[in-house]
Amino acid sequence: MEQAGQEAQQARAGAGESARAGRAGMSWRAVITCGLIVLVGINLRTVILGVPPVLPLVQGDLDLSHTAIGLLTALPVLVMGGLALPAGLLAGRIGGRASVALGLALLAAGAALRAVFPAAVPLFIFTTLLSLGIAVAQTAVPVLARQWFPRQIGLVSALYTDGLIAGEALAAGITAPLMGALIGPHGWAGTFVLWSLPVALTLALWLLLAPAAPATAPRPTPGARVATPAARDKQARASALHLGALLGSGSLIYFGMNGWIASYNQARHVPGLTPAALAILNAAQLPVSLMVTLAAQRLAGRGGPFIVAGTLVTLAIAGWVFGPAELEPLWAAVLGGSSALAFTLGIALPALLAHRAEVARLAGQTLGISYGLAFLGPLLGGALWDLTGVPAMAFLPVAAAALALIVLGARLPRQHLVVDEVERDTGLAAVQRAE
Repeated sequence: MEQAGQEAQQARAGAGESARAGRAGMSWRAVITCGLIVLVGINLRTVILGVPPVLPLVQGDLDLSHTAIGLLTALPVLVMGGLALPAGLLAGRIGGRASVALGLALLAAGAALRAVFPAAVPLFIFTTLLSLGIAVAQTAVPVLARQWFPRQIGLVSALYTDGLIAGEALAAGITAPLMGALIGPHGWAGTFVLWSLPVALTLALWLLLAPAAPATAPRPTPGARVATPAARDKQARASALHLGALLGSGSLIYFGMNGWIASYNQARHVPGLTPAALAILNAAQLPVSLMVTLAAQRLAGRGGPFIVAGTLVTLAIAGWVFGPAELEPLWAAVLGGSSALAFTLGIALPALLAHRAEVARLAGQTLGISYGLAFLGPLLGGALWDLTGVPAMAFLPVAAAALALIVLGARLPRQHLVVDEVERDTGLAAVQRAE
């Protein structure tokens, strides 16, 4: 018996060395896969954030009302929020890899077709189509982070978030200069094609290089007892409400400030501060996101960063409303960085807190709630301003979101899901061995 135990121990040691050697020998594949995830994140934002710089031209050429322009800019958020849960269920059924490919295909097609048919009705139709593609692709990324990198979820999720934020900054910053240099000062339709080309290239790279990712939706076996959907999802629904409100609070801070800074400064008679405030609010996101990435694996799943973010936002909003206007750039940097901190770590939570078969479902529910809050927050701010006649009331939802970050962050589970031995062997190295 003692000899058998020694043999088993030697076998386990040999298997461990083999697994380590396999992981070391295939680390290049992991780097490529992470690069693909970052590229996906970039392209999920460039297409929609490339529109605001050319909106005045679109509005003038298509004779759109301000209401129509408001709907056009809000449409992606509405679609992404409303279809996040179905997109999560789809990812669980067909697999995350296939979902990302489908999403990128819809995104590229919708973006390009907006240029082929430059009229008001097609513009809304194809914006809906590309928004559907974003919903399908982005809901699948947490599923893939769990499948491919079960022990580096925080890091991979942070890299994906870096891609999202970089895509926002890239499109907002270079769309107008590229249009002027390559297309002409009124070639807004050409910018839609311009941003669809990297999406198509990313799709091709994804199909060529992304590892396999099978479906994760649980399939019953003959004779096995199957839990009812209500019993199986009871905990997932509760977690989705918590996580969706947490992630949505960070997004509400970002969208709420972007939506109301210009109007608030106009009412306060300091419109000259608006360009710097908006630029700093958005620019502060990327360096914070990159810094968080370095420590994401240690910070992911912890409530402390959300409490810090909520506290900083509370101080910044108080300074914004009650302090001297000249300090707006400082508060804008705090607000932008805090929202990036909450979003970068919040995006990893579904993959960390759900059983691997429920990640797709929980991700869909979480993102649906999150985008719903991000859409409703600025609207509520405007309604409060109209109701009270006080411009600062537009920022009340942002202050409420800051308090929600503190409370919900403090109530995060102290321990996230422990990856078991079976799941540990279904990561990227195991996928590669199967291929």
